[in-house]
Amino acid sequence: MSSGYENAPATKMLATNCAVCGKPLVDAESCETGLGPICRAESGFDAGVSDADREAANRLVFNAAIAAQQGRATVVVEIAKAVEKLGFPVLAEKMRARFVRVVAAPERRADIFIVLEKDGKTLQVHTPYRRGAAEEFTAAWRAIPGRQWHTRANHIPVSQKAALWSLLKRFFPGKWGKGPQGVFRVPKLEKAG
Repeated sequence: MSSGYENAPATKMLATNCAVCGKPLVDAESCETGLGPICRAESGFDAGVSDADREAANRLVFNAAIAAQQGRATVVVEIAKAVEKLGFPVLAEKMRARFVRVVAAPERRADIFIVLEKDGKTLQVHTPYRRGAAEEFTAAWRAIPGRQWHTRANHIPVSQKAALWSLLKRFFPGKWGKGPQGVFRVPKLEKAG
């Protein structure tokens, strides 16, 4: 694993990819806004608007960039509505364009389904079976504390979300899923180097 800024714990709190095009952000202003300089210019973000509206939009886009990094497409689309209400229709449309296709048909595109059970303490998780790595895959599930298998699904305590996310990143990088908070995409593993 690389020791660069993109893997640092503090980076998890920053927008490191543009909310519009998804390209990596490399300077402080871009990380602060969640938009690269080209997308800021093309979206009318730097056009004559009040500082208060720009600051409000800035916070929203930053949150959208974080949600996009985490694969929470539904959240990005909702934030785009708020950006549009602030008077940034071009920016909002560019944000939506990147994710609306995924949100429109999440059931059809999702490979992973996570349901919060009625008790509010357990997640029911449905994933494809990994035949090529069956022993490793099964061992990874069994390593999650409190995990149980019944009704053709893995059931894990909500407190084990981090362990679940780690398993999903390991076995399903780039796959789409649907969970209690909407559509998400498992991040692809970053190559060392």
